[in-house]
Parts: sequence; C-alpha cells; structure tokens
Amino acid sequence: MKLGIALPHFGPYASPQAIVTVARNAESLGFASLWVLDRLLWPMQPVSKYPGNPRGEMPFPMQNTYDPLIVLTFAAAHTERLLLGTSVLVAAYRSPAVTAKMTATLDLLSNGRTILGLGVGWSADEFIAVGRGIEDRNQQADEFIQVLRELWTTAESCFEGKFYRVPRSVFLPKPLQRSGPPIWIGGNSERALRRVAAHGDGWHPTSRMPISELKEKIARVRETAEKQGRRPEEIALTLRWNAFPDLAVPENRPLVAEKLRDYREARVEHICIDFNIPKPTSLDSIAENMERLMREIVPAL
Repeated sequence: MKLGIALPHFGPYASPQAIVTVARNAESLGFASLWVLDRLLWPMQPVSKYPGNPRGEMPFPMQNTYDPLIVLTFAAAHTERLLLGTSVLVAAYRSPAVTAKMTATLDLLSNGRTILGLGVGWSADEFIAVGRGIEDRNQQADEFIQVLRELWTTAESCFEGKFYRVPRSVFLPKPLQRSGPPIWIGGNSERALRRVAAHGDGWHPTSRMPISELKEKIARVRETAEKQGRRPEEIALTLRWNAFPDLAVPENRPLVAEKLRDYREARVEHICIDFNIPKPTSLDSIAENMERLMREIVPAL
C-alpha cells in the first residue's frame, strides 16, 4: 500500500517554499506521491453546503487555494520520482481540451508521473462562477473523460457530444504514459461508482466512509466493471484521508496503525494523506507527522 502527502497549497501556511519543503521531505522519506485539491472560491453566502463536515461549512483554510495543476508542475520541477496527482480536479470547471493539453504536458515534463483525479463537484457557487449548470455535472463529467481519452490516444482526434465538441484535429504532445495519465474517479455516490466501473483507472473516495461501507462499495465497483467486460483488478482502489490524526499525540499512533491495517485488508492500494483539513497545520507540524509516520508507524505494520 502506497502513501502520499497533500501539498500545503491552501490555507495560511501555503507558500512556494512550503510546497518545495514538503515535496522534498516526502521524496526523502519514501512517500509515493504528492497531491493537490481544487477550490475556486470561498463563498461568503454559499448556496451549497460543504459536504465534508456535519455543519456544512467550508474549512477556513480553503479561502486561499493555489491552482492545482500549476502547483503540480512546480512540484515536478523539485522532485524526481514522486507521482503527482489531483485529489480531485472538478471536471466542469475547465475545458477538457485545455485539461488534456495541460496534463499531457505535465506528464511529459515530469517523466510520466501524473495521476488525474476527477470529480463532478458540489459547489453551486463555483459552477455559477465558471458559467456552468450544476444539474448537468454527471453527464458532463462522463463526456469530459471521453474527450480526454480521445485527445490523449488518437492520431487524429474528433469528438461530438452534448456538452463538448472537438473538430478533427492533431493533438500534440501526447502524454508520456501511453494511455494517458491514470484517471481516478472521486466520489461515493452510486453515479460515481458507475463512472468508476465504466471509465475509471481507479476509485478515489474520502475517508469519511466506514470500512464496512468501503468494502461493500469496492465489491460493487468490481462486479459492475466485470459486467461491462472490464478486468476489475485493473481498477486501482485508492483513498483520500482527511482529518489525519496528529501523531504528536501518543494516543493517536496506534489508532492510525490500526486504520492503515484495515485499509490494507480492504485492498486499498494508495492513500493520499492531508494534514490541512479541517484546520491548517504548520510546516513544522507537517514535517514532524510525516517523519513519525514513515519512521515509526509504517515499518511496524
């Protein structure tokens, strides 16, 4: 099971130096990947409730969020082997052709290290800001993925859909990864599970889900994928772990070890750990937690 770290690209501690420091520490400590999230706005009077906590309030640190793909490009320049992923990019906020171009370029520049986590989004305020209707987000996301695959893998690309159209064109450069960066589908809904089975290279839910529910949904994804003629084992089972316990507190260490064993037993292959949700964490605290996790907890699993 691989472990990755969410970069400090949002909140009061976000800075270029913080991003470089965490990225380099992650590489030296043996983490597998670096991750970024997607946030356009912090609405003052939000139309939509934030789904990440019972109060429905977007965490304060998200007021200041750097662009995810630019941050990954910056991190790529300061690392050599770490995978670089979005957890997750909201499909409707960007043109699929522009996203295909940016991620193909990132994949080339990083020597094939890109993972594209995609979600449908939930913030009606952000959909308003980009001129899209939130009611079409699921169908739009399905087409978005089809456009990406078309542009990444065909010599002459062409697409005609309800939401997107690409005239017959040459699209270069292609990603270094032959089939394009792996697409990990975010979300826990039934529609998200169907999207994983139909289009995804991986499933990327959050840690809010109990282990029992996670196992049950993993089984459903595999069953649905098999019915569609896909090989279930080709779909990576991954996770975003928000509200990661502070390992400076001794009581939290055995709890984290137990949870990691549970995820491994459930056949989760890759975990993105975020120390900045729901509250901001200082660079020193992130560094301490990273080191304790990789030097003490992981070797004992």
